[in-house]
Amino acid sequence: MTEIETPAAGASWLPGWTHSEPEAPVPLGGDHSGAGLLLRATRPGDVRELRGGVFEVVFSTLGEPLSLTVTIPATDASAWWRPGSTVPHATIPPSWGAAVDETALRGIPLGALLGSRDVARLVYAVDTGCSETQVLAGLVEETADFVIKIAVGGSGTTGDVRLLLDVSGGTFAQAVPEAGHWLQGEEGHRGAPGAEDAVLCTWYFAHQHVSAATVLAQADRAAAMGFGTVIVDDGWQTSSHGRGYGSCGDWEVTEDKFPDAAGLVEALRARGLRTVWWIGTPFLGYRAKARDLGLTTLRDKPELEAEVLDPRDPLTRAYLVGRMEEIIARTGADGLKLDFLEEFQGAPGSVAAAVDTVSEIVDRLRGLGVEPLIEFREPYVHPEPSRHASMIRVGDCPLNAVQNRVGILDLRLSRPGTPIHSDPIMWAEGDSPERVAHHLINSLLGVPQVSVDLTRLPAGQSEALTFWLSVWREHRDLLLHGRLVPERPELMYPVARVHDGGRHFVARYAPHAIAIPAGDWTELLVANADDSSPILLNEGDEVSAGLEIWDARGRRVADGDIVLASGPHALAIPSGGLARLRRALSSMPST
Repeated sequence: MTEIETPAAGASWLPGWTHSEPEAPVPLGGDHSGAGLLLRATRPGDVRELRGGVFEVVFSTLGEPLSLTVTIPATDASAWWRPGSTVPHATIPPSWGAAVDETALRGIPLGALLGSRDVARLVYAVDTGCSETQVLAGLVEETADFVIKIAVGGSGTTGDVRLLLDVSGGTFAQAVPEAGHWLQGEEGHRGAPGAEDAVLCTWYFAHQHVSAATVLAQADRAAAMGFGTVIVDDGWQTSSHGRGYGSCGDWEVTEDKFPDAAGLVEALRARGLRTVWWIGTPFLGYRAKARDLGLTTLRDKPELEAEVLDPRDPLTRAYLVGRMEEIIARTGADGLKLDFLEEFQGAPGSVAAAVDTVSEIVDRLRGLGVEPLIEFREPYVHPEPSRHASMIRVGDCPLNAVQNRVGILDLRLSRPGTPIHSDPIMWAEGDSPERVAHHLINSLLGVPQVSVDLTRLPAGQSEALTFWLSVWREHRDLLLHGRLVPERPELMYPVARVHDGGRHFVARYAPHAIAIPAGDWTELLVANADDSSPILLNEGDEVSAGLEIWDARGRRVADGDIVLASGPHALAIPSGGLARLRRALSSMPST
């Protein structure tokens, strides 16, 4: 009989991993024996058990690089989850795969090894400030262990590095937000008026053809539909219509398109609408007059017709901050959409300098008497820079409802409490009201941004948009601040629930059954973004309720009573429609 030597725990082939300084065990102690959790590091760590199976380890790096390895048996593992609208959710990568850049302008160093029944086998998060951070996570084929290797560069590591490891066996929907809270601390974002209002963005329907006339043409309809903010996107600073970023850097309003920018802001404000200007923050375009000022740049981007400014240079930073202050001072606008901040990465100290630059911009705008709306987007959603933002948006995904849904839910979980916005929702001219409704339902658990020409919508599309925006506004507090429980992340969340007390809202995105809440629920709303009718599954006693159903255009199609005996029940909610069940007092559990 041939004997096969068992590889050492954590042994793996890592062809692309160059951080090879010897690591020593870091004893965790506490309650993790059943999980088989192991930690090794190049420096000793101070270990504290926050609660059963949840550990915080603090490493004093003193500006030196740090390498960590976390190992756990992959028992019952089903997928490796990381937050992000473009991140694969249904895979267990191999340990010999590529490392991921999780430096502060590129992502969030947080992840979860998922097990069956939406249990989190392991959740990790690491706080490295603005230091370069590389994470390689994957399955060790030789041992069926899952390994997470973290390399923290010395540059920018002026304080401690903190590591969180959670093997408590909690649910994914509970453990990930707890790790997010731990990572971001008390100040996850900066509150600002209007951060949770629906947004009309000009980009997808106007691009660089945007003008004051274009914006004003939308204003009355936008206000009537319930939008609270208008983002005037790329194009206000240039007479060009050819895309590219060659006009960026001067940040002066083009008068042939916007002859009275302050007047436009005031006209929108009179209708109850805030104004936010788009800024291609790092770019110094080839056609910008500011190229003659001697500003320092990090690199050239010829494909974008621009260079990237260097925020480490005091003169360059002062220029950029001053231009942001002047556009708000001159126009009276309510905030800025700071785009492309990830481009500031790539040079020693540039990430920290970019974060400081954003902080200075916010401080200067506050000095004008404004608590500014500041929008960030993926991938710069890490708490270190985005604590200065008032809202975070899913990355660009035109016409992609699924990516919007995944991005919103991922960011809601990993950045708890922060207003998470959809990428501006758009649809095709010939799309049905049901498809429009699907787009809106997929963004229901975030703040909807929309980018369509409201003046050209067919009646059915307009009705669907109006109806679902009204549903979102009516239930906004529940949708944004109730307890969020998205199901099956490895299937891209086919069902997502939110509840507060006895009120429950369920968004259904695939042909999955909907379990009726246990206990003394009072109201259940079901939004149907699938072409099939849902099945309600009553796993308890008989329930009587009032039932209302609306179609995708907001037309009531049912209004009566329903009795739900134990077992499954078909509920005829049209595609893109909504059902509301209000429980009869007579069927409430006795106390």
